[in-house]
Amino acid sequence: MKRIFIHAFTAGNLGDDLMVRILCERYPKVRFYLCADESYHERYADIKNLSVYAPSDRKTRLLNKYLPKLPKHIPNVWNYLIARADAAVHIGGSVFTQHFDDFSSFYQVDENLLRCSQNLFVIGANFGPYTDPEYYKAYRRLFPSYAGISFRDRFSSELFSDLPNVRYAPDVVFNYRPSGTAAEKKQVAFSVIEMESRGGKYGISEYADSYRSFTAALMKKYIRLGYEIQLVSFCNRQGDDREIQALVSEMSPEERSSVHTFLYTTNLEECLRIFRESEIVVGTRFHSIVLGMLFRKKLIPIIYDSKTTHFLDDLQYKEYLTLDALKNTDIDALVEKTEHSAPISVSALVRDAQNQFSFLDSFLNR
Repeated sequence: MKRIFIHAFTAGNLGDDLMVRILCERYPKVRFYLCADESYHERYADIKNLSVYAPSDRKTRLLNKYLPKLPKHIPNVWNYLIARADAAVHIGGSVFTQHFDDFSSFYQVDENLLRCSQNLFVIGANFGPYTDPEYYKAYRRLFPSYAGISFRDRFSSELFSDLPNVRYAPDVVFNYRPSGTAAEKKQVAFSVIEMESRGGKYGISEYADSYRSFTAALMKKYIRLGYEIQLVSFCNRQGDDREIQALVSEMSPEERSSVHTFLYTTNLEECLRIFRESEIVVGTRFHSIVLGMLFRKKLIPIIYDSKTTHFLDDLQYKEYLTLDALKNTDIDALVEKTEHSAPISVSALVRDAQNQFSFLDSFLNR
């Protein structure tokens, strides 16, 4: 079996966890390795071709203790697993974003990943946003040495259009194939994020109040129309659960009887079932919008990051709300417009999304 090391964002984010699962299920005859916390033993317990190395595992602690003492002076289990793998796959969405003016520590991780890998692939990423031209130039020097880079938006791929190892394909999650059936309910699924703590280079904390007021007003409108509300947290570590609590507190006791909450931890399929059963998806998280499209739902996208704008621009999909527009949005008109909207056709997206894996397919002779 070929051995592949997976480098991913392992912080309990539904979108990233789903991408890793899709990757492993696509190649059942490949042995995958991942460094993540112990919760991932449970998250991925059913993926038989994936081995998770958690810091608390006895095998990980022993390797971290003795590897630096060996002649090759391998510093830790992360470097060890990369070096012994046939290839490494860096899978994720916003993996090349300039979060801070000093981006050296993030760049060093990618540089180290490339140096330690026999072959390095990027799957599912977007490039940027960034503000420093040196950020782009640094990766422009690094990317030619990658075995293959598959971006999920044309804006990113066109930044490196002269590189033969770069391509565009729709998001990885369009490769997801649900099992079984799910009857649609009179239900609205809200994917929310917490904005108050979102500072840094692209801080959106200034929109926290207007975002919450808009979301609460939209929930109340749908409750009056007889809908059940599902508030879904994709990533508790990033505060989605706190935003849900704040929104519930905005509801009256009568309204709360129509509001249900779901916090993603290890129960991925249960979360996806909520989206499949809902008639309408109000999506802030990037992959909530992808899932809404994939499951052919009426959709209200809320844009908090340019990655979503680039994705929707590729589809020439203009029916979305920016954070600036929320405070002036007519809720009644929005609901009426959504009621008469039609799901977009995703057949081409589903077909073309397989090309996210084209470089890796070739390497594995699939």
